[in-house]
Amino acid sequence: MKLFTVLIAGLYLVSCSSPSPEKEAKEGKNEVNEVTDTRDLLKDYKTFIASLDSKSEKSVTLAAEKYAELFSGANQGLCDSAYVVFDQLYEKIEGSLNEKLMNDSFFEDFPCITFDSLGVREEPFEKKYVPFRKSIEKNGFRIDCPEGMVEIGQNRSFVSKHFYTFVSPVMKEYLEGLRQETDEVFSVDAGIVISPQQYADRLVWWENFNKKNPDFMLSKNAQSIQKYLFTFFLLGMDNTPLINHFTDDNGVEKQELDSYFEDAYAYLNKKYPNSESNALVKPYKMTVLKNDAAKRERLIKTYTNRGLMIDFSKEY
Repeated sequence: MKLFTVLIAGLYLVSCSSPSPEKEAKEGKNEVNEVTDTRDLLKDYKTFIASLDSKSEKSVTLAAEKYAELFSGANQGLCDSAYVVFDQLYEKIEGSLNEKLMNDSFFEDFPCITFDSLGVREEPFEKKYVPFRKSIEKNGFRIDCPEGMVEIGQNRSFVSKHFYTFVSPVMKEYLEGLRQETDEVFSVDAGIVISPQQYADRLVWWENFNKKNPDFMLSKNAQSIQKYLFTFFLLGMDNTPLINHFTDDNGVEKQELDSYFEDAYAYLNKKYPNSESNALVKPYKMTVLKNDAAKRERLIKTYTNRGLMIDFSKEY
């Protein structure tokens, strides 16, 4: 009886683990269809994106809704690729909206939005601008006022709401980094507005992200952010200078490292001693402290040639 039971169990296992030729053929056909469908999904999305008005903020919401419709349940690699398609449209529309602000006479009195300490708008909008403001805020944008000039910027919370549940962990991590860059503005009016500690933290965050994800599909973007941050970490800005010049009691002109960068460099060395950024900053800091301008320029040239710093003669 036991032997019979074992034989039946064996036959059952064989029957479950060995599908018929017809079933194998059907499964193979489904695999081919799945690949084809995957290709078609991305193609369909690109076609849909191309059909949208690239000058209207409303197209951003339409693109996000279509993304959810097409890629719900799709693999994360495909969702990442589709997000890149969306992002290209998002940036294009951002540029179109800002061009409209600059060139359309209707917007010549369009105001900056300022807030009081409680987060309440201090400057009310004229009625004629209210529909436009509501529309851009509803469709993934916001009004920014860098250097006293009004412009339209991306609202990255729109991206988190519509895309984070679909994309890969690496893409989500990248998008969160990007969100920080837009929500906590790095500089305003040629001056650095984040703390020295925040600056060093952010620089090393992008350094680590790029090290961990060399094959990330948007790695060029991520590397550009790191390069941008590292450049001004060494050069400073007009209103946050790296070096202060002064004359001592004897009338001798001298220079010293600005207190902002003293704090930033000290924090970097203490918290991230083994980072690449710290290894690059250490010798550079010494050239400043020793007032060795020639060596400092040589280091800048070396870092620029290595692609670590912006080459202003070519890139800006």
